[in-house]
Amino acid sequence: MAAKEPLGVAAFAPSFRERSGEPEWLSGLRRDGFARFSEGGLPTNRDEAWKYTSLRPIARAKYEPAPANDDAVLGDLPGLMLEGSARAVFINGRLAPALSDLEGVTAYVLPLADALGADWVQALLGRQVDDAQVMYALNAALFDDGLAIRVPDGETMPRPLEILFVAAPGERALMWHPRMAIDIGENARATIIERHIGPAKGAYLANHGADIRVADGAVLTHAKAQLEGGEGRHLAMARVSIGEGAIYDNFVLTLGAALSRNEVATSLNGSDSEVRLNGAYMLNDRQHADHSSRIDHLAPSTRSRQVYSGAIGGNARGVFQGHIVVDQIAQKTDGHQLNRALLLSDHAEIDSKPVLEIYADDVKCSHGATAGDIDDDQLFYLRARGIPAEQARLLVVRGFLAAAAEGLGDEAVRSIMLAELDKALGLEGIE
Repeated sequence: MAAKEPLGVAAFAPSFRERSGEPEWLSGLRRDGFARFSEGGLPTNRDEAWKYTSLRPIARAKYEPAPANDDAVLGDLPGLMLEGSARAVFINGRLAPALSDLEGVTAYVLPLADALGADWVQALLGRQVDDAQVMYALNAALFDDGLAIRVPDGETMPRPLEILFVAAPGERALMWHPRMAIDIGENARATIIERHIGPAKGAYLANHGADIRVADGAVLTHAKAQLEGGEGRHLAMARVSIGEGAIYDNFVLTLGAALSRNEVATSLNGSDSEVRLNGAYMLNDRQHADHSSRIDHLAPSTRSRQVYSGAIGGNARGVFQGHIVVDQIAQKTDGHQLNRALLLSDHAEIDSKPVLEIYADDVKCSHGATAGDIDDDQLFYLRARGIPAEQARLLVVRGFLAAAAEGLGDEAVRSIMLAELDKALGLEGIE
């Protein structure tokens, strides 16, 4: 009897092709990526890293690659999230130069295709892919477009950069696989804000990948607002290498998509380095959102902080998987992770799997997970001050979710993320 083909391979195989004119290292990366994907296919609940999130529906959707010359009709693009930012706009995974504004940052931001000859891009994109990073391997095989962002040693990118990903699905189910290479040099600074938006109707798959290096003494603030359409599926993975005395400050706000998974894998490679992975998510109806992370402490005196807070209603399901690994040489490690969830209906669900794996003996590490419903005492306090019941309920939810943003060091970025949360809750303008 012939062996059964792994899940989803037949659906994605027609999209894989050899591409002329690319560097040999990239051709090899694509072949290796698709070979890794073909070995096991799409993850299912039998895969430990995907225990709570199955991608079987993606195999049935028969996504087609978004066309190169997309004729999608767009309405007005939303304004900038952060005043004064530069902006790169992607439509269905492809850079739209006419809609972008990169004035003042063109020395730092390039279309990925224009930077493939650079050694630093090859070094970032060519890193080994772990067996569990299946969708990342598929991204390597299929990506058509992306950005290369590089800030040289000692410099600060003069404007924050907003990357706006717009989904414009049509009658067919489309997919795209953008890739980013980000290199923040020694003692350099940059702020990058991603915003992902899509319409309420229309099926699509957005499968994002990012390779990031934060060199010694550098600081990268990297925030993301995931506001995808109601029939969209959003998968994203970032692999981050952090040098001595460097900080990677990450925050994700998850409000959209039928299915989403935001995964971050970081390695703290130098002493006194720090990573902050924080997020807030609000789910309703049958939404499914998975936040997974791995932090490898590979040097002494490193720090990590993770706080994810979620409000889950309807028949929605949230997932948190946080894995901290402390190497035997990583003495004086300080690591903390916490997932908190508000369950707003009897059918809402949260799955939490915080993990500590410690091989050093002089560390301070903790993890935890909590779940419950809204505190009646908080509601009573607000109602006693004349606030209507539904507004009081929303204010409690807002306060619960906003606490996760306290770890975000950039006050301006924190404010725009909270403003987006207020918009989703219908609390704009309410003091």
